[in-house]
Amino acid sequence: MFDVDFNTLITWLLPPMLRQTIFYAWMQALCVPITNMYTLLMTYRTQDLYEVNHDSRVFSMQAVCNDSFDDTLRRIYITDGLNKERIYLYTREEEQPVFLNPAIYVWNPADYNDTGVDFIVWVPTALALNATQLVQLNALIAFYKLASKRYVIYNF
Repeated sequence: MFDVDFNTLITWLLPPMLRQTIFYAWMQALCVPITNMYTLLMTYRTQDLYEVNHDSRVFSMQAVCNDSFDDTLRRIYITDGLNKERIYLYTREEEQPVFLNPAIYVWNPADYNDTGVDFIVWVPTALALNATQLVQLNALIAFYKLASKRYVIYNF
């Protein structure tokens, strides 16, 4: 339905007595604006079909991010948010039990389960995204993610 060859269409619509080189070239020149609009339409259609075929599922968002920023090695991936339990240390004046584990880790504040980070986008440092590309990545993720989901971007 969308495959139109304007040169063939001109040939088909011209009567045989008018199929001369100069008249044919003149008709092609008249069709240049229509051909340009057709090219824009097909570009827009291809972009829209790509957006429609991808959604908020993890594999789909990974594919979109990798298509945009890491097309050859495809190293960008998405994981669930970290759900660490908070460890509280109390002072003696609070008269609460003190639990000291020899292996206490200090995590990023977004890594705890009450902060609401639903997924993490891991971007390799070898990509070296500049500020503009980071904004584009945020916009791309915000376009495809569900409205209630929150995310953070980490480098590895």
